[in-house]
Order: sequence, then C-alpha cells, then structure tokens
Amino acid sequence: MQIAPRPAAGAVIEVKKTAKALRSVLKVFVTKVDPNYSQPWQMCPQRSSSGSAFVVDTVKRHILTNSHVVSNATAIYIRRPGVAKKFKAEVLCEGKQVDLALLTVRDDTFWDPSLQALEFVDVPELQSPIAVAGYPVGGDSLSITKGIVSRLTQVRYSSANARLLGIQIDAAINPGNSGGPAFADLDAGKVAGVAFSKNVSTSTDNIGYIIPWRVVEHFMTEAASGAGATYRGVPDPGFSTQDMENPSQRTFLKVPEHRSGVVVVHVDPLSAAHGVLQVQDVIMELDDTPIADDGTCVFRDDERLDYTFIIRQKHLGDDIRVKILRDGLELDVSYALRKKDSLVPVIHGLDCSPSFFIVGGCVFMPLTSPFLEMVFFGSGKRGRRSDIPVPVLSAFNTHKTHKGQQIVILVQVLAHELNHGYKYSVTPALTFNGTPLRNLRHLADLVDGCTEQFLNFGLDGGRLITLERAEAAVHGPQILLTNAIAVDRSPDLLLPATEEDRYDWEEQDKDSEASKAAAMEAETAVTTRASVVIEAEAGSVVTSDAAAAAPAAAAAVANASDVTAAGDVTASGGRETVVA
Repeated sequence: MQIAPRPAAGAVIEVKKTAKALRSVLKVFVTKVDPNYSQPWQMCPQRSSSGSAFVVDTVKRHILTNSHVVSNATAIYIRRPGVAKKFKAEVLCEGKQVDLALLTVRDDTFWDPSLQALEFVDVPELQSPIAVAGYPVGGDSLSITKGIVSRLTQVRYSSANARLLGIQIDAAINPGNSGGPAFADLDAGKVAGVAFSKNVSTSTDNIGYIIPWRVVEHFMTEAASGAGATYRGVPDPGFSTQDMENPSQRTFLKVPEHRSGVVVVHVDPLSAAHGVLQVQDVIMELDDTPIADDGTCVFRDDERLDYTFIIRQKHLGDDIRVKILRDGLELDVSYALRKKDSLVPVIHGLDCSPSFFIVGGCVFMPLTSPFLEMVFFGSGKRGRRSDIPVPVLSAFNTHKTHKGQQIVILVQVLAHELNHGYKYSVTPALTFNGTPLRNLRHLADLVDGCTEQFLNFGLDGGRLITLERAEAAVHGPQILLTNAIAVDRSPDLLLPATEEDRYDWEEQDKDSEASKAAAMEAETAVTTRASVVIEAEAGSVVTSDAAAAAPAAAAAVANASDVTAAGDVTASGGRETVVA
C-alpha cells in the first residue's frame, strides 16, 4: 500500500488560511415564543431552533444573521467553531423586510483574536463559484456546500412582501443554513451574500437564494445610523403599472418610436406619488435609467431586472426622479419615497400585531397575512391559495384609501346558546347596525356605545348576525371563561386613540370627492377644446383622438399571488420552515 506524499508547505498555509475564515462562521441557538394569530389572546408554545451567523465587524463587535432566525426570541446564544461554550447574544437591529438582523455578544472572552471580520463583495458574475458555510440539520459541526451563481433575480424576502434583489445558487441550502455566509472566495474570506431560503417545490432541484451585498448594505447603513434597533424598511413606488408592448396601446398613448416605458394603472392615494403621477402616464425613466416596454431596466451587461429594483435600493425619504409621457408631452417630476401602507398588513412586528375583539362569542380581527398563514398554512398544513375564501383573497387586490383603514373579519363563533345557528368563519364584517366599519377599534367603539336593543353585524354577501345586546352583556363573560380567555379585547384597543384613529374620514371623503369633481371638470374642458370636427370631402365627420386619450378610471392591479402559496419558497431556519 502506497502512502500519499506530505502536502507541500504552500498547501498547508492554504488550509490554515481557509480555516481562519471559517472560524468566523457561528452557530446560533434560539428559544422563541411566536405570536398566535389564530387565537390572539394567547401565545404559541415555546420552541427551540438553530441557525447560522458570521462576524462582520470585530471592532464594533457586530454579527450578522437572518431576521427569521432570531425573530420573537426570548433567548439567543452563539457558539464559535470548536468551542463548547455558548455565549449570550442580543439583537442590535432587526430588518424584517430584508430578513437580516445584527447581533452582538457583550462577553469579552467571546472575541478571540482568531475571529476575523468577513468582507462582502458586490454581486458576482454568473457561474462564479459559491461555498455556503453554516450549521444545517444532519449534524452539529460546520458544514460547507459548493455550487455556482445560477441567476440574478428579485425574490420575496418575507411573505407577501416586495421583491428585492437576490442571487440564485445551486449550492445546497437546508434548514439551519439560514444566516450563514455564502463565500465568493473562501480562502480570502470574501462573502457574496447571506443564505436565507430555498425553493422546496417538488418540481425543482438545487434552487437556493442568498441576500447580496447591495441589500445588506442598505440594512447596515441604517443600522449604523444611530436609529437604535429600528430598520425603517424599503420604499414603495406608490403606483402600479402594466407593460406597454402592444403597438396599438403605444399609438393610443402617443409614445414616440424611440421611446419605451410602462403605463401607470393605479396611484396609491396615500403615497407621495398621489398628485404627481396620473393614471395612463407612461413611466419612461427612473433616475435617468430607461425603462423598457416589458418593465425591465439594465442591471449590467446582458442582465436585466424589473424597474422596481431602482426604487427598492433607495432609502425612505429619498427623492425619485421620474420622466413621464402625459398626453404626448414629456415631463420631469419627482417625489419623496415612502414605505407602503398596505390594506392587508404583511409582517408581524412591522405593520401588524395580534389584535381581537369578542362580543357574544363572535371573534373579530383585522385581516393580516400572518393570520392567513397561520390559519391556512401553519402547523404543517399543505394549504393552497384556493382554500382562502374569495372575499378575503380579493382584499389583496384593494388599496387603502384612508389612514387607519382595516378589513375586519369574523374569525370564528365561540359556541353558546346566545349565538346558536351562526357558523360563519373567516368572513369580512362590513357594517354594525348599518354603519360601515373603518377598522377593528371602530367596531369596538360602536359596540361599546350602542344603546339599541339588538347588535347587528353585517357580513359579506348580505349575511347578518343578530344578538340581543342585554343577553350579550350577560353571557359574554361566561363565554370568555369557558374558553379560558381573560379579556374581551386585545391591549391595543385599550390604548388611547392614535392620530389615525381620530382621523376624520368624512372630511377626507369630501376632499376626495372635490378633487375628483375638479379633475373631471378640467378633463372635460380639455377634451372639448381638443376635439376638432373636420368635414371630409365625402361628407363624413372625423373627430381627433384627443378625446380618446383622456385618462381612464384607475384599476386595482395588486396580484393575488401576493398571498404566497405556502411551501413554494421557504426560508431555512433551524428546525423551522418559514415562508419566504
């Protein structure tokens, strides 16, 4: 039997250099208690999970991981490779929208001189080698998988959230890899991104995603700005568009042959774009970057991304410069970017928290994405989007028109003789005693102030729940006691009313109607002046197409696919599967 020769001295040095970079890849142990959106008067049972992390700054003592690894944590501990002791860690800043979290360890003994800060590189080229390091299931020690950069794309980082820049790789990413580094150069300790999700569809193989430096930089910039543990998030365009590839549509919108862009079909009334952009404006450029008719823009060389990439990489409050075509005229406009105020909130702890109101055994809640995920896709359920009631699903195609607006839903009816015969669940509640509902607090206030004999809750489809007010007051506490519910409403409904709660909806409705009337009057005047009737030689009458170019009514275009089909793309975190 022959013995292999001893490795050369240079090879030994190479191994040590690689090992040094890997010393900065850490294992995260988390104990967490998640909110219970299906039964919001209690929390979910405590559970444990694990993930990965890595050192990004030894001077400031910063450690980077995924938000979903440490969200809702009650205790976080970190362990270095080859060390048995676990060190207590704490969250400095969490960015749920970008699935990133910045941690630190206060214990001086953790910061061994062998730890080095790993450095990021910009988005690598296609087919560049990638090595994913972390602590996935299947063992307790460090694991490394290798692959290449397969694609640059835009990925949902959290359920029903905006698509952000992501890197698709074919290196294996499994539960527990989340938060670990994906090395572009393992020897030099250069990181291409943060491992965070993979596609688990039965029809696909080897599709994983990492968070690139450009998204990490966006997060780190705000985390280091002294804003405390708050990441403000990514901005929203404030408008929706459709592609403009049809020749007839280009002619109708008076788009020159050498120009391209997308057509505005809706402007969010609560965004800064409202009053700046109009329906049927053609967005031709964003910050001097041309937009193609298919809604893409050049990223680099032969790679293109959706135009929203330009907006998502900016910070809240930044100005966006827009070149538009309106009725054949080119205009330059700008406005300050804001985050989206969704009618259906999407991320726990960011724009929603469990909230409820119970009267006569009827449980009411605001509609949120976390609620739908838990009810239809949680606890290992293999739910489908089609399982969600159509009236509820259609809310994702609707935009908020008033501050503080919510979709109130009847979640369930806690059985009692008082509510016998009512078996509704997950149904929108529209009115109370004939008054349209603005939000859950509005419903609670109306019920509390009701002096009528009956409580009538108008549901979607014309259905009605009627309770006698006196009986509801008598039997309500017993219903709560039977179901081990301490109070009839969540703490947020006991707090003083916020500015949004006090907002005068009727006054805004009057302003909105006045604006619409003024716009229609101006539009009619323009159309009247522009319509030129020409007598043809044959006696026919030809009318110019200026009238036909008048803006059409806005249409809600939010795709119902915003309600993620759970299980298609998941974020790997410890022993959990998180919908991404």
